[in-house]
Amino acid sequence: MCIYWAKLLSTKNPLLNKSLNKIVVRESLKDFYTWSIFSDQKELNFNGWFIPKQHPLFGNVVIDPPKPEFDDLGEMKSMGGVQQIVITNGNHTRWSGELQEEFGSEILMNADDADSVDITVDKTFEDRSMVSGFLQAVVVPHNKSPGETALYWGERKILILGDALIGKPPGELSLLPPEMYADTGLAREGIRVLLDLDFEYLLVGDGEPILKNGKEAIKRFLQSSEGK
Repeated sequence: MCIYWAKLLSTKNPLLNKSLNKIVVRESLKDFYTWSIFSDQKELNFNGWFIPKQHPLFGNVVIDPPKPEFDDLGEMKSMGGVQQIVITNGNHTRWSGELQEEFGSEILMNADDADSVDITVDKTFEDRSMVSGFLQAVVVPHNKSPGETALYWGERKILILGDALIGKPPGELSLLPPEMYADTGLAREGIRVLLDLDFEYLLVGDGEPILKNGKEAIKRFLQSSEGK
């Protein structure tokens, strides 16, 4: 696996250097930082997201964190640490336990997945809950786990996904392998709940993010899945 901090400069996710960089493509993404681990087995990136304090009652937020390097932890410390770790599903705990120990962070995840993990979950949320003061939790039904949750930042038109869809091939979306679901047809249909949201930017936990016309990419995925 290869780890790096990345700045998103185009619709692709170029490997730049090992210092903490912003996603600076659009004004809406000005407060986003990202780092990734490349999985040789899956042949895609596992992405984590760092969002500096957006609400007066909450601090810095990390979402679905893969393992950072030592220097990257120093970058986080220089920005005030990590106060909350939000996990989108029971398979995306990743390096959450270690970050919690490092920074004394609170871990938040959907109540329906909280009992399936071996880390300390401090707070749970449900469908349509507000998380960290600025993210709305949107449960994606019939997915890999009952608590699969998208995080919607309506003011910025940003949607963050865990395993609901992956960014593969680049610029397009797909489900995980069929064996990951009880019913792949229902899993596809469950994605339609995301069409009720108004978003432009689609940030995925696995694969390549889509930084333009993210909602249209989901529509293409659903259209290509018809009849399967």
